[in-house]
Amino acid sequence: MNPGGIDFFLPLGLSMDGKLYRKGRMHLATTADELEIQSTDEVGMNTRYRDIMLLSRVIDELEGISPVTVEIIENLFEADFLYLQLLYKELNGDMETRITATCPECGTRSQVHIPSLYEDMGLYKDQG
Repeated sequence: MNPGGIDFFLPLGLSMDGKLYRKGRMHLATTADELEIQSTDEVGMNTRYRDIMLLSRVIDELEGISPVTVEIIENLFEADFLYLQLLYKELNGDMETRITATCPECGTRSQVHIPSLYEDMGLYKDQG
């Protein structure tokens, strides 16, 4: 992790205009980021929309796409959106950097470092 921000690699990526966008950068949330979304009517009605708006403010770029708009976040695959939510929480001190995962096949429990969540999966390495 770099001071003040984090580079990320989306597990599935945003497919747009015939290109797949996966690498990006997110900065620490500022008070202005939080205040800006609080004044929006949609946030009061839907907490999930709050996260969409917040991610659009803290993601600085996605492989040259800047600014990253609400519409871009809305078009992410659910796995990518959830991954970005976890990274946001880690970067801003809202959670631990490791989670416990349980194998659905054998029941083995192991610790997973959130930023490295998809690094060991061959499927994602092949697409990177």
